[in-house]
Amino acid sequence: MVDFHALYRRTFGIKEIEESTLLHLLFYVISLSFFVTFYGWVEKSYVSVMTYVQGAHVCPPYFPSCGDFYFLEALPNGYSQSAFYIFLFLTLGYGVYAAYKKDWVSAHQALLIAFTWKIIWGFFLTYGVMGNFDYYDLVLAFVWLFLREKEYFAKLSFVFLYVLASTIKIDGGWIFGNYFNSLFTGAPIFGEGPWLLILTNALIVMQMLGSWLLLSRNALLQQGALVYFMFFHIYSGILVNYRYITVSIPALFVLFFQPKPFVVQGVRKATIAGYLFLLCLLAGQLVGILIPGNQKETLEGNFYGLYMFEANHQCISSAAVYREGKMEPTLMNRESHVANNRCDPYRYWFPLQTLCARDSTVERIVWTFDH
Repeated sequence: MVDFHALYRRTFGIKEIEESTLLHLLFYVISLSFFVTFYGWVEKSYVSVMTYVQGAHVCPPYFPSCGDFYFLEALPNGYSQSAFYIFLFLTLGYGVYAAYKKDWVSAHQALLIAFTWKIIWGFFLTYGVMGNFDYYDLVLAFVWLFLREKEYFAKLSFVFLYVLASTIKIDGGWIFGNYFNSLFTGAPIFGEGPWLLILTNALIVMQMLGSWLLLSRNALLQQGALVYFMFFHIYSGILVNYRYITVSIPALFVLFFQPKPFVVQGVRKATIAGYLFLLCLLAGQLVGILIPGNQKETLEGNFYGLYMFEANHQCISSAAVYREGKMEPTLMNRESHVANNRCDPYRYWFPLQTLCARDSTVERIVWTFDH
C-alpha cells in the first residue's frame, strides 16, 4: 500500500516548512494576499457566464476560447460565483487554522487549492486583469508550495522580482523623469520638478543593483536596504493604493527583517528546480522587451512579466459596425479617462472580433485605434 500522506510530505518538502519559522510567517503573508485578491474578485464579472454571453469577455491570445469554460454567474444574475468564493474563503480560513495547529500538510493543501484557482483565473480565463502584486504572491506561493530549499529561493526570488521590475523602467519616461511629470498631480508628495529625474533613476539603480544588498552578509548594508525598500513600498502605496503593499511590505519584513547570512547554493538536485523557475521568470520578462517595435504602444507580451501603466499614454477606440440592410453603421467608441488605463489594443479588439464571429448580420467592422 502507498502511504499517500508520507508521499505528499516528501513531494512538497513539508518537513522544511515545519522546521522554519520564516516559512510559517510567509504562509500567513501569502494567505492574506490571496484573501485580499479573492475579496476583490468576488464581485467582478470578468469570468461570469453573462459576460461571455454578452461578448464582453477578453481571453488571452494563447487561449482565445476561454469563455467556453466559464461556469460561474456573478450577482445580480446568479449566486454561484459568491458561493464559490465563500468556499475559497473557508479553504483559506481552514488553512490558517491548520497552520495554527501545526498541521502543515492540511495548510499546504488549502493554499494549493487557492493557488490553483488564481493561476487558472489569471492566466487562462482572463487577460491583463492581474497586477504586479498578483505576480508577487504567486511567485512566493510557488516557491512555498513546490520548491525545495524554500527559504533560500523565497529570498532570492523576491530580490529577483526587484531586478525584473527595474527592466520595465529602462524607458525614456523614467530615465528623463517624465513619467510623473505627465500626471496632472505629479509625483505624490514631491509634485513636479527636475529632482524627479534623480529620484526615478535612483530607484532604477536600487531595484537593479541595490536590491542585492538585502542578501548581504554585512548587517548594516542589509538593514539599510531593508529600510530603503520599506519606505519605497510605503511611498508607492500612495500611488497604487494598499493592494500592492499588502503583499510587498509583509513579505519584505518576514524575509529580511532578521539578518541571516545568505550563502549562495550551487546547482544540485535540491536547487535545480528553483534556478529553472528563476530562468522562467526572466524569460517571461524578456518577452515584452525582445518584441520588435514600440512595445509601449502595442503592449505585446506585456503580461508575461512585470509591467507598469504608461502615465503619458491615452487612447481612443472607434468602431463602426456595418450590418445587413442598414445604411448607417452602429458606432462603438471607447476612450481612456485615467492615467492608469494601459491602452492595450488587444483588449479593445477582442470584443469586436467576438461580435464579428457571432453576429451573422455583421458585414464588416471598421476599427480605428488612436494611441
